[in-house]
Amino acid sequence: MVQSELIFDPATGLSAPDTADIRKKIAEDWERSFYEPDQPPLDTEPTTPAGQLIDAEVAEIEAKNAALLFLANQFSPKVAEGRWQDALGAIYFLARKLDEPTIVTCRLTGLKGTVIPYGALVQSVQGYVLICNRSVSIGADGRAETTFRVSETGPIEIPAHSVRNIITTIPGWDTVDNNAAGAVGRTLETRAEFEARRAASVAMNSHGSAAAIHGAIANIPGVLDVRVLENNGPWPVTEFGVIVPGHGITVCVYGGEDKDIAAAIYLKKDNGCDTGGNTTIVHIAKEYYNAAYEYRILRPQPVNFWIQVILGSGSDTTAGTQQALKEALYRNFYGLDTASGNARVGLASVVYASRFYGSASSVEGIKNIQSIKIAISPHTPAEYADVIAVNGDQEPTISMDHISILTV
Repeated sequence: MVQSELIFDPATGLSAPDTADIRKKIAEDWERSFYEPDQPPLDTEPTTPAGQLIDAEVAEIEAKNAALLFLANQFSPKVAEGRWQDALGAIYFLARKLDEPTIVTCRLTGLKGTVIPYGALVQSVQGYVLICNRSVSIGADGRAETTFRVSETGPIEIPAHSVRNIITTIPGWDTVDNNAAGAVGRTLETRAEFEARRAASVAMNSHGSAAAIHGAIANIPGVLDVRVLENNGPWPVTEFGVIVPGHGITVCVYGGEDKDIAAAIYLKKDNGCDTGGNTTIVHIAKEYYNAAYEYRILRPQPVNFWIQVILGSGSDTTAGTQQALKEALYRNFYGLDTASGNARVGLASVVYASRFYGSASSVEGIKNIQSIKIAISPHTPAEYADVIAVNGDQEPTISMDHISILTV
């Protein structure tokens, strides 16, 4: 009997027999089947007709084993992908996020008190139309800040200082500009992002914990990045560069509608828990006679992220290879490189330059990577490091121009 089936070990899981062992056993079966007394044994070498038929049988058995191993792995949330991952997500009542637009933080100038309404339109120099996400009033200093989303979805890059044209004419509104590149959207939530959100969503059915609030907000359409910082002590503390009030939380969130975020906090936050941040949002509880619940959240400012790659001798440094390398690092940054398994670089996190090595080395022609270092604006060349901390009030963004490739 050919030992071709998978082997299950409770400690390690399923495994398949080696190809050489499978072929040896099949060849022995063939030799016994064609055995004739006083005749030489059947020649089962790969160059013979019988050997070729045996190799074909081995290939079919290995294909079957590979398919079953793949199927077995898809029951694990850590490695499931595609429709298998969607099925696991459905157990938690989650669906993969579809297309998301690029979000850009813009500074507006004009006459004090001028209201820029939700839905106001501006345009980038590349021709993309952007829609105002949140209504805002121009302050006493003649300035205001709010976010705009690109009218098209997908990973559209909006460089710094490229949103300059006002389409919706509003008396008192003079200029618009973006000091940093936009947080790039996506075409479809990646495997790594979906798994991270699924893991966080396990706490959604609970109440009061930071994990429960995070899970609820992360599932809001339009939210590109969120982190809930918690302080159980009586006095304010500083975490990731932002103040978290005593017995309270600070919700750092980029993207999403204020009303949706307020509703999520209302449903998940315990009474008596304070909130910190730079933006006030309100939830109206219609079921309780329109009672108003006011919270503070932190809306981060976009900051430029930089990557510096130093290549040793032997690498292909043609323009095409350098462009491919930049694209690989860019995709890794935004969690679009499914092979790396990395989620997008986000706020209130520690970022290691080592996350980019795998994507860089996978580019054809790239050899002898001497170092990859990272930085966040403002920075000097000396401030490139192996690891950096992104504050809770910083939403890191990157453009191709912020990826430099040096050779030595």
